[in-house]
Formats: sequence, structure tokens, C-alpha cells
Amino acid sequence: MADPVNLLVAQPVHEEWLARVRAAVPDAVIDLRDPIVPGEKLPEAELRHRTVLFTDHPPANAEALASLRWLQLGSAGYQQLAGAPLPDGVRVANASGVNDIPIAEWCVLMMLTLGRRLPDALRDQAARRWNRDVAYQVEVRGRRVGIFGYGSIGREVARLSRGLGLEVWALSRSGFGPRPDRFGAAGADIAPDRGFGPAELPEFLAGLDVLVITAPLTDETRGTFGATELALLPPRAVLLNPARAHIVDETALLDALGSGRLAGAALDSQYREPMPPDDPFWTAPNTVVTPHVSGSTGSPHFTARLWELFALNLGRFRSGEPLLNEIADRDWR
Repeated sequence: MADPVNLLVAQPVHEEWLARVRAAVPDAVIDLRDPIVPGEKLPEAELRHRTVLFTDHPPANAEALASLRWLQLGSAGYQQLAGAPLPDGVRVANASGVNDIPIAEWCVLMMLTLGRRLPDALRDQAARRWNRDVAYQVEVRGRRVGIFGYGSIGREVARLSRGLGLEVWALSRSGFGPRPDRFGAAGADIAPDRGFGPAELPEFLAGLDVLVITAPLTDETRGTFGATELALLPPRAVLLNPARAHIVDETALLDALGSGRLAGAALDSQYREPMPPDDPFWTAPNTVVTPHVSGSTGSPHFTARLWELFALNLGRFRSGEPLLNEIADRDWR
């Protein structure tokens, strides 16, 4: 017998997918409300009988969710659950995979932007300078991209990189095989041309033309790339970081860019957000900065993909199957 569904949605609504959910569970209680602000308390009567909560943040009085069986997050991160008084046995799933496509496309854009020196070409255009420098005429095909963190985003970067004719290396703590029960872009569950473990970081870095960081920021990954690690990259290499800025040591990165030891960088996650006018990365040599938009709720497909994930997991929840992107209790408690 399927679990009863008493659902509170605290997410932007996608009307087509909401209609599908209502049709799939016509006997369910489904209430909609504005997204929950961090630290916000909700009336206990609104929480008491809920079996399912679809939100980015749990309410501050999560202890009132005594009947909760499943929490579906709208974010890939789940640090916001630390210390939340959720009931024992609640199942939690995150939204990993929802932003894979736009983030991977940003990475391809930046490979081409830095590879063909587009910022320099645009400066030539603004100065009305006819410059046919050979640096503008290179190709990325045949180069080697290294992906640090081989989750769903990293695999989509690998899939698109293969289409450009790049050789794909990857470094991962958790391996390179198929990842069942994960939400993500179709066809992206591919193996790299060569895989490395954490102990092989020096060998991994020494062979790259492009380093792409797609790992989450954790106690283990914070500051992974300092002066020693960046010096292992060939001088021709560029660094792309659509993940979290602090995986790379800020001072070391500025020094590597300023000295020319690193050929360039594209940064979407910044050390200070929003970036102040005097932020040194605005003017760092051969550096492209974007305002944390590689994958965001502003994507025209974000809400539809998020609700697709939720609808798939609702079916799994009712049939007792593993949820897509289910997070082990030990990882978020």
C-alpha cells in the first residue's frame, strides 16, 4: 500500500508538473506556500501532519514535522540541514543534476573563450584594431581537460568535452562507474579516458590543458589548490571554477595569474559576492569572471527540471523504492 501523501510545497510552482503530480496522486493533500526563508518558523498546524516537504530550507521549528517521511530539497547542497531537528527515519534527497546542463555549457563557453582569447579580440574590436594574431586562430580539439570531482556535473562536462574532441581525465574520491539512482542529463554517465584517485593529484595536474573544478566545498576540498598544486599545472593550462571559490586558495590563484604561471582562469563562484569594485579578480590577467550564473534558478529550465525530479521521486516514495539523489542519514545529520 502506497504511503499517504500530505505535501507542503515551498518552491516556485511549475504549473504543468504540478498538474501531473495532482493527477498521479489525486487523493493527496497538496498545499503551496512561498519559499521558506532560513530561520523562519511556520505555524505548527501547517507542519504537524505533513509526510512530504519540498523546500530549499527546513523551517526553524522542524521539530513540529513529527509525521515527515521525506524531505525533497531544491538545492544540490544540504549543509542547511545540519542541526535541524528533523524526525528519525526521514528520507532526504537533494537536487543534484538539475543544473548540470547550464554549468557544463558554461564550462565549454569558457574553454573556447580562453582558448581563442575572446576577451583580447573584443578589446581589439573596441579599439578598432585589425589584429590577426595567431593566438586567435587556435583549436581546442585534441587538448586534455581534467575534471576535479566526477559527480553529475563533472560527467556532463566530460560528455560535452568529448563532443569537442578533447581527451578527458578525471579525479574522484568515489570512482568512475555508473551511478544508479541519480538524476542528471541523459547520456552523461560515461567513464573518463583516464581516472585518478586523490593520491595521484600531482600526476593528474601535470598533464592538463584545462582544469575544471566541479567538486563540492567540504572540509576535505577547501584549499585543495594552493601554490604548490597550481605550480604543477603546465604554464599553458587554464582553470575553470564553476563550483566554489574557496576550493582554490585565493592568494595562490592571484599570484599564479599575475606571474603568468597560469595561462588564465574563468571564475563563476567568487571569494566575495557580490564582488566589490576593488576586488582584485576584476582585473586579474587573462581572467573571466561571471556573477555566479553558470547554474542558477534563473535558468529557463530550472523549475521544470526541479519538478521533474520531484515527480520521479514521488513515484519512488509511494512504491518504497530508493529515491533519486537520496542522502544517507549519516551525511547530513
